[in-house]
This record gives sequence, structure tokens and C-alpha cells, in this order.
Amino acid sequence: MKTKGFNISLIVQSFVNLEKVYKDLLKNLKLPKEAFISNRLIIDKVRTDFNIAFESAMRPCRHISQVLNIKTTKHCLYELSEALGFPFAKDMKDLSEFYVSYRDLKKDIDPSYLYDFLSTHVKLFRDYAEQIINYIKTTTKNYLLIDYDLLNEKAKHIKDAVEKLKFVLSKPQEEFLSKPMYFDRAKYFYQVAYDALFDICRHLAPKFKLKNPSDDCLVVMAQANIVENPNIAYDMMRVKNKLITTWDVDHKEFYEALKKLLPYFETYIKELSASIKELVKNA
Repeated sequence: MKTKGFNISLIVQSFVNLEKVYKDLLKNLKLPKEAFISNRLIIDKVRTDFNIAFESAMRPCRHISQVLNIKTTKHCLYELSEALGFPFAKDMKDLSEFYVSYRDLKKDIDPSYLYDFLSTHVKLFRDYAEQIINYIKTTTKNYLLIDYDLLNEKAKHIKDAVEKLKFVLSKPQEEFLSKPMYFDRAKYFYQVAYDALFDICRHLAPKFKLKNPSDDCLVVMAQANIVENPNIAYDMMRVKNKLITTWDVDHKEFYEALKKLLPYFETYIKELSASIKELVKNA
């Protein structure tokens, strides 16, 4: 079997989506059966959440099957689980058949049967996700599930955008201010570089145990000493937010900010690379 070519981000994000609805399913299935079967809103919510959970599980299933050259059908969860030797493989076929039979929410289903079936089968989603993640980690030796393809792609976007920005900044300030096309070009490529850096930060933050970073992801990383210069990180974020929230951006101020901030894009990439190597070494 091939073991290279896994899209780590696709797999991880699919299971993040699965986990969200799985928690909701568990919460609603903890209701007493009588309360569950008499509540139409809960029944509809559970059926919708089940469909989302199943489809979230199917996405990495199709991808992994393709990478491993395993021929699968609508019963991909069962077929992949069986091919990889998961102990609950046969139960996954029941899950698939249930989905095929009842994915159309207009189709009636006995609430008592829905409750009983999901109560005994819903934890298969957790077991399946755990087994897949463990399989990916052990076969690739990528125990932190770092998507190096994503990081390399985003780093290239940063490098290309920085080169474009360097060209703009090679022009004297007077020329920059007199030609709107230079501002438009710089504004666009600054956002390309910042967004790519932000995507890298957002992907790596959980690896460094930084929870739920938002727009301040890079600032949080700097405060955690993963990269340096938190003030620079804050200024980068502030400039990006200003560019996307107001039309009234002072061109001279932006030019001067670029002069100050541009070198740090490549600096942060180097610092993040060094931090990743240290993290992997200690994993």
C-alpha cells in the first residue's frame, strides 16, 4: 500500500467537523428515551447531525482510500475499516446502510428505532476517527500531524508576495505616493503575505498547545516565545485589519509601515521553521 500523499489538513479538519456534531449527538442521546421520541425538534436535529457526522467521516475515507489504492463504494467506511483491520469494521457497514436508508430527512423513521440505533452505534464515529488518526501517525511517522505540504505552499506564497512588495518599496516614497497603482499593488500583496502567514500560524497553533487563536494568532505565538517581537506581530495584524476595514488608508503611513514590517515576514518563517524542528525533535 502507498502511504505517502495524505492530505493532513483535509483529514484533521474533517475530524474537527465530526467532533463538533458528535458532541451534540451524544448530548441529545443522553436524554431519556421517552423525552427523545416525543420531541420532534430533537429528532430532526439528531438526524441532521448524524448526516453531517457521516459525511465528515466519509471525506477522509474517500481520500485515504484513493491514496492507498483501495477500491471503495458507498460503504467506504466499512471497506476502509476492513482493509486496515479495524476491529469494528462490520459495524461500520450498519452505519453506512442506515445513512443510505435515512439520509433523506423527508423520509419517516420510527423515533424509537432512531434512538436505539444511534445509542448503540454513534460511538463508532469516535472509534473510527481515533483509528484513522493513529494509522496516519504510525505510517507517516508524523506524530504531530503537521501538514508540511500546506506549510511549504504558504511559505512560497509569502516569498513571492514579499518579492513583489520589495519591488514596490524600491521606488522612492514620492513616486509611490504619486502613483495609485503602487499602493493598490502593495495593499494586495501585503494581504497575500499576511494571510499566508496567518494560515501557517493557525495550522501550527494547536501543535504548540495554543488554543483557539483568532485574528491575533501571530501575537499569541510571539507572546509564547515561539517567534519573537510581539509588537511587530501586533503591528502586522493592525495594518492588515486597517486595510480590510477602511478605505481611508494613509498612503504615506502604509509605505512607512511596509518598510518596517516587510523583513519580518521572512524572519517569522525562519523562526517558525526552527520552532517546528525543535517541537518534532521533542515529540
